[in-house]
Amino acid sequence: MAFRQVKELLQWVCDFHASLAARYTHLASDQDDERMKMALDFLADRERRMRENIERYLEDDKTGVLDTWLIDSADFVHPLVLDRIPHCVDCRDVQDILANAMAANQTLKDMYRMRGELAQIPSETELFNELVKNQDAEMRLQVRDIGRLEMY
Repeated sequence: MAFRQVKELLQWVCDFHASLAARYTHLASDQDDERMKMALDFLADRERRMRENIERYLEDDKTGVLDTWLIDSADFVHPLVLDRIPHCVDCRDVQDILANAMAANQTLKDMYRMRGELAQIPSETELFNELVKNQDAEMRLQVRDIGRLEMY
């Protein structure tokens, strides 16, 4: 998958979060285990919020970084990897669900970090470094809140 501009990449990220939210919602509707259902509903909500945050940025960007051309777009494989993650075929318990979510989060974080390292202008570097920080914060939140399900 080749993205030519930052805005194309971020639009794909929005679509990815939307598809992940839909997948978690679908998995939750099939669950008999209340903790698994709660974990999946929580993750679906978090994915919707992440999508909304990126969408707001796409609408309100005042830096012009969205029109920045990406280098090495032909070799960009993270989206292909991410497309395989949301299925969680063998999720048997809350820890499996959390591991699946962390795999998606880490892959996004790695993608953002790589884009920051390859950035050619400071505003592009700042954007992707901020996305790395946001992804770290989201991962901590998900681990903490899903971990609470295991305590009760």
